[in-house]
Amino acid sequence: MFADIMKYKELLYFLVHKEVRIRYRNSFFGFFWTLLEPLGLMVIYTIVFSLILNVDDSAKGQNIDHYFLYVLSGLIPWTFFNNSMKKGTKALSGSSSLIKKVYFPREIFPVTMLLSNLVNFIPAFALVIAVALIVGQPIYWDQLALLPAFILLQSVFILGLAFLVSVLNVFYRDVEFITNLLLRGWMYLCPIIYPISFVTESNNAMIQQFEWLYFLNPMAVIISLYHGILYQGQTAPLEYVGYSIGITLLVFIIGWVVFKRLNRRVGEVI
Repeated sequence: MFADIMKYKELLYFLVHKEVRIRYRNSFFGFFWTLLEPLGLMVIYTIVFSLILNVDDSAKGQNIDHYFLYVLSGLIPWTFFNNSMKKGTKALSGSSSLIKKVYFPREIFPVTMLLSNLVNFIPAFALVIAVALIVGQPIYWDQLALLPAFILLQSVFILGLAFLVSVLNVFYRDVEFITNLLLRGWMYLCPIIYPISFVTESNNAMIQQFEWLYFLNPMAVIISLYHGILYQGQTAPLEYVGYSIGITLLVFIIGWVVFKRLNRRVGEVI
């Protein structure tokens, strides 16, 4: 697959550049929306969950200093996932004119959506590190050194899902609406606005019983890995990181196999 894509690397570069350029065309702030969107959400969630619901107060003793930074360090990886999935769902159905005109590996379309959002994600997460340095939040450099591995894990998971939903959406347009609905709920199943220790150290019997199910959500584990760069003790247990790597690889394989099988009929249906 990747060998075929590399044969069309110039086309891939063109499509990624086009996607990034079009996204912010006729926008006053342009590329800065990459930073403004998560910053805006950070302000909203900080006001609601810190000032009104006192989530950070209830988490004292669990290393949640600078709650706004905790929210931001989770929101930016989630925004990368959320935007990639929304764009990835329409990767094929939104490129019907190009697909009908010329042949090239159709895997390029989901990969394009992933890379265009990755271009936005990297400077946005660099902002998190910069803010941490400004406010004096400790940075765990051994975890920061693993950041490329965290990004790779998340990218593989996104790409596997994008392969699956993009090709299914060609045949069943309901997939787009289902994906958007699931993404809204999925966010609250990840430790973005609450510390992961609320799950691992909970006294609630039901949470303790189904803790393993929570950590079978790869995005919950992945976001906790990003948090671990700034907040010690807010990373998922190591065994669940292993499970998430296995689930990610499984999702990628399933997504790619389904994509390859249904890809043959995309030109006819689209």
